[in-house]
Amino acid sequence: MTALNILEGFNITGQASRGNTLHWMAETLKIALSLASNLGDPSDDVSVTHAAEGMVSKSEANSLRQLINDSQSFSSDLRLPHFSVESGPAASQVLVMGPDDFIVAVVSSLNRPFGSGIITPSGIVLNSQMLDFSWQNKTMNHSIPRPQNLIQPRKRPLSFLLPTIVRPSEGMCGTYLCLGADNGDRALSSIVQVLVNVLTFNKNLSESLSLGRLHPQLQSNTLQVDSEFPEEDIEFLVARGHEVEKVKVVSLVHGARRTNSFIIGLKDPRSVDAAGATIL
Repeated sequence: MTALNILEGFNITGQASRGNTLHWMAETLKIALSLASNLGDPSDDVSVTHAAEGMVSKSEANSLRQLINDSQSFSSDLRLPHFSVESGPAASQVLVMGPDDFIVAVVSSLNRPFGSGIITPSGIVLNSQMLDFSWQNKTMNHSIPRPQNLIQPRKRPLSFLLPTIVRPSEGMCGTYLCLGADNGDRALSSIVQVLVNVLTFNKNLSESLSLGRLHPQLQSNTLQVDSEFPEEDIEFLVARGHEVEKVKVVSLVHGARRTNSFIIGLKDPRSVDAAGATIL
């Protein structure tokens, strides 16, 4: 919501250039990912609740938008703290949408292939979700551990499993959409871009899933782009000071969309082991 609220203040559907739109997206995602470092289990830390409230605030988004320079990228550690969350592609997704207005989006993860490497006598592989805590002296890439996510008894770790559902705010007419993504904090970047493609640029779901995507790597202050990202767009970003790193896949995003009685389920075209079905 932070990223969408910030982007709402830019005229990305008007006369904005392609270069500006990509730059705004990259800088907005930096801010959203950095703010996520203030999250954790809210059950015993009121600061987490306050942080979450600020992240969905329109007025706070207006203030954060002022940090973005239209012509130059800023360093990801210049203004906002961050920490690293263990990321991995080992996520399973089930997205179900029916004509009765019920939508289900479920994402689960072992956190990395074979999870913790421990199998119960009944054959269940245990996940390695403990790595999602901000470990003292063990946080990845030497970033500063955040107290909101330090490991404690009965505490839940911060997770970037982001099953997403969109439906009309009033009545039955409008966009019905559900999305799921994998690969840690890259899921946030990817889902935001698919949502913008569908809701703002009015692209169909198939095209929105297939377009190239970007992701700011906060620790190295680089901008990852996947194999579908056009060279021309990379040149736009480099011209604004972004250090671009090419990767094969940023994140796999699958989705379903309903238009009237037509429901389409689609896998990310980058995926080799997912499937989607369509109901007429």
